[in-house]
Parts: sequence; C-alpha cells; structure tokens
Amino acid sequence: MIYYSYENFKADIRELSDKCKGFNADTIVAITRGGMTMSHALSMALNIRNLQSIRCESYDDDTQRESLFIQEECDFTQSKRVLIADDIVDSGKTLHVLIPVLQKRYPAILFATVSLFTKPTALVQPNYSLHEAHDWIDFFWERDFLKPDSL
Repeated sequence: MIYYSYENFKADIRELSDKCKGFNADTIVAITRGGMTMSHALSMALNIRNLQSIRCESYDDDTQRESLFIQEECDFTQSKRVLIADDIVDSGKTLHVLIPVLQKRYPAILFATVSLFTKPTALVQPNYSLHEAHDWIDFFWERDFLKPDSL
C-alpha cells in the first residue's frame, strides 16, 4: 500500500492541470466519490466553474463489484467539452461503461478523461494521467479525515 499525501496531490494537480489545458474543457465531472477532491482542485486550477458529479460505484470498500452502478443527473445544456475525473483508473470498468453511455446521450459533446493514477492493465486508459499504479493507493482524503478509532 502506498500513502498519497496532500503535498503530492498539490504538486500533481499543478502538473495535471497543465496537461489538461489543451483540451479546453468547459465542464468537469467528478466520478464520485474518488474523483471529488481531484475535480474540485482541477476546477480551481483550470478556472472551470461548471463542476458536476456522476455517482459510479464499482467497489465496496476494497472489493470490486460484479457490475457497475451509475447514477447520472448532469446538466450539460451549456457544455461542449467535458473532462471526466477520477482518482484512479484501476480495472477501467467504470470508464469502459460510462463513456459510451455519455457519448450516446450527448453526441454533440466531446468527452475526455483524467486521473491521477492508472493501471497499465485497465480496459480503458484515461486521456490524461500522471502515475502508473502497481499497488493499492491510500489517498489522503480516504485516511486523514477518519476518526482515530477507525484507522
């Protein structure tokens, strides 16, 4: 297990936002819950006020589910270029299922994906990413805000 600190996160958001600038997104969509912290930081770094979320669940704690749950209630009426953000692309199942659903519902919108980490074996690779994951990542937002008796 690798601990991913706030200090690493700050530096990575700066680098990742530079990588994403050329896409010229007008909307950022967080895949909840993992992509929430990252999406907020990217929206600040890229000055994108249209920040939304899609609830996609493929894990129960550290066990991967058989099927993906998607709850999508985004308002893309003002969107042309949407950046979909998640903390890690592990198996790639989330993006593999979600992207075709969104492209079918919103054919006029260009979608791109971004993550901090990706596994080389994922079904789908994000358009923008920084690190290859070979171990379980323990993100600061998953650990640092827990009560001491939960650790």
